[in-house]
Amino acid sequence: MMSARLQQPSNPKPSTPGAQPSVLLDPSGSSKGATSFAPLVNRAAQSPSPYVRARSNSPVAWQLLDEEAVNRATSENKLIFLSIGFLASHPHLESFSDPTLATLLNKEFIPVIVDREEHPNYDYIYMNYNESLNSVGGWPLNVFLTPNLEPVFSGTYWAPPGATSSASNVDEADGADRPLDWLTVVRKVHSSWKDEESRVREEAQQNCVDLAQVVSEGMVDHPSDVEPARQDVSAVDYAQDLDGELDLEQIEEAFARITRTFDYPFGGFGHQDKFLTPSKLSLMLRATHFPTEVQDVAGPKDCDFISDSALHTLRRIAHGAVHDHIGGGFHRHSVTRDWSLPSFEKMLIDNALLLGVFLDAWLLSGGNPDEELAQTVKEVADYITSETLMSSGGGFFTSEAADSYSKRGDPAMRNGAFYLWTRKEFDTAVGDENEAEVAAAYWDVQADGNVDPMHDPLDEFLNQNVLRIAKTHARLSKQLGISADEAAQRIASAREKLRIYREKERVRPAVDTKIVTAYNGMAIVALSRASAVLRDHDPERATKYLAAARKAAQFIKTQLWNSSQKVLHRVYCDGRLGTAGFAEDYAYLIEGLLELYEVTADDSWLNWADELQSVQITRFYDDAPSTAANTNVKCGGFYSTTHDAPHTILRVKEGIDGSQPSVNSVSVSNLFRLGALLNDKKYTYLAKASVNAFSVEILEHPNLFPGLLCGIIPWRLGGRHWISVGENDRAKSLFHKAPRAALSTLRYHDPQNTNSWLRKRDPSLELKEPGIYTQDNDNPGVYRKISTDDTPWARNSTATTGLTVNELGEATPVPATSSS
Repeated sequence: MMSARLQQPSNPKPSTPGAQPSVLLDPSGSSKGATSFAPLVNRAAQSPSPYVRARSNSPVAWQLLDEEAVNRATSENKLIFLSIGFLASHPHLESFSDPTLATLLNKEFIPVIVDREEHPNYDYIYMNYNESLNSVGGWPLNVFLTPNLEPVFSGTYWAPPGATSSASNVDEADGADRPLDWLTVVRKVHSSWKDEESRVREEAQQNCVDLAQVVSEGMVDHPSDVEPARQDVSAVDYAQDLDGELDLEQIEEAFARITRTFDYPFGGFGHQDKFLTPSKLSLMLRATHFPTEVQDVAGPKDCDFISDSALHTLRRIAHGAVHDHIGGGFHRHSVTRDWSLPSFEKMLIDNALLLGVFLDAWLLSGGNPDEELAQTVKEVADYITSETLMSSGGGFFTSEAADSYSKRGDPAMRNGAFYLWTRKEFDTAVGDENEAEVAAAYWDVQADGNVDPMHDPLDEFLNQNVLRIAKTHARLSKQLGISADEAAQRIASAREKLRIYREKERVRPAVDTKIVTAYNGMAIVALSRASAVLRDHDPERATKYLAAARKAAQFIKTQLWNSSQKVLHRVYCDGRLGTAGFAEDYAYLIEGLLELYEVTADDSWLNWADELQSVQITRFYDDAPSTAANTNVKCGGFYSTTHDAPHTILRVKEGIDGSQPSVNSVSVSNLFRLGALLNDKKYTYLAKASVNAFSVEILEHPNLFPGLLCGIIPWRLGGRHWISVGENDRAKSLFHKAPRAALSTLRYHDPQNTNSWLRKRDPSLELKEPGIYTQDNDNPGVYRKISTDDTPWARNSTATTGLTVNELGEATPVPATSSS
């Protein structure tokens, strides 16, 4: 669910050389002043996206989703065929090399290709349509659109032309049981448009209306049939209190629903494909460190149980095949319930978000530097800052592809080839027979492969092994008659040999060299936090991680931020800028800058975060007046796009957290933090209003909004706000080793420097005596001095877990009686 408002696609001035003039539509959809066009020419090379540019030699004459393509579809009265994908995914693009299909698409359609990472706005809209039509999603996403960009039909995969095997869709229109292949689909859609255009247009318009109703969250205060006039948010009295129905009970209800969907033996949620769900796991982990008021409502024992369930999931993820045990980092998701077979793409976004979650898990477990979770934190951070993902000029690349060549000189790429091993190749790479025996038992490497045939219908992984931890060091010790330390040493030696062999003998998967602002913001957040936590345990790594975070932030400021126009760009690649930034680009970058400030005490990062927050509010905040009689606020919340976003038929307002936290959950956290750091009542008020905007949906489905649920806590209870006066190093050490639960901030105050930007931005703070202080939420302006004895961050090691875990790593719930 997302909130959306229907709007007309806009046609901005042509930005592509040679683009044709606009063609206007009358209300019936027919064109006026039609312009003749030359034959289609493949324009993929004009894109800054490596994914799109890779299609520049395709026989399909791919266009970009811009004014030129839309005008052409309008003028020639053709459907647009839109294909949305991204470089890292297994592409399924073999069909587009078929000459018959390519000719048909070029002649009867306007074929358009889009990188979903460059244009998430289009992906949000049309993926929701596809899921409502087919009940499944995936990429590439293929959608047929009217010239007005209204969806007609969509799917994610059809069999290649001429396929004889069974396919995901079957043509039963004439009673025949045969594959519904690409040519059949394209011909049927074209025939419908040619013979029944009026009906197709009418149904497409209704599809848009239906879609807007489906994604209607966060719109409870708006009339459904008008576009409210925009008003200046500064007209609000930000000092007033904010009423609303949301309270701490929604967190309790979310925990109850999460518990019902949890897969106890293997961790995670559901019993088929497993996704990493960092937002949900983060909420669960923090249950035992929420304020006392929250734990009293949810029940302390239930909080223990929910937190341990998250820890169990993270250990299963770390042991599973989604973890690259040789080179570090995590794949995107598991196609099996037990995490035993991954989808092999490796994304910056997943690794950055997981780094933060594993960091919380480590801190919640006591912060022991030798603990397994600590090693996972370092491994993921090392992968993000490696030459594979980090640009030499600053900034982080987007992903590594799933497909690669098994070895140099191979004629074709295979899914997961870089990560798979036959038993023979595994033994050869390790060399030492004793080491190979221990390592093979540890990672479940078998002579005939370890991939279940039921998960390999195309025999892609025949006789192949994907590494996953099958036995603990203690079990190996008992099985092989060696000490646990010796087992660990042999495994470590084998891992290094496998790494060297893999780098030397295999071709690394292609890297998508886009630098995306939002994704870099996520990396800056995670690396900044990791550097602060590790500064006492591993100073060399801590220095490396912080330098990488700073370099990325500076790169974005230099290359992607137009300070004169106050516009943030989303994508940089090979010297070319992509589209203007979306709300998520501002949100994630602001979050990264807040972390940099709290780690470095450099208020230039806070200054820029404040500037970006003002721009985000101006460009994306829903400041339309409320029509509800029972509220004293405007609707609130952030749309993902601006009101004049080109070629966007729905304006979406996200609140649900999926594979990444939603725009609004991150923005709410940013607003609360900035409100506390800068003593800015406007920011705090807009944070509360944004949470309140989603109140109806949160009340109905609280488990879908973990990020916004966390916003209820500072709204109702206030946060944990520290001020360091001349105790910066000690404050950093204490603050950053505290697991993130309720909203926390750390402000650095120098009473001698009255000319600093921060003192000018908020001159109200008058503390002079050195020390670390915490703000009294019930008495604004009152501060209490704290000491290290006030900060017992780690959980009690004798706490009842509520889970029993067997030697295979499978968990069984022990029902806990709530004390609430």
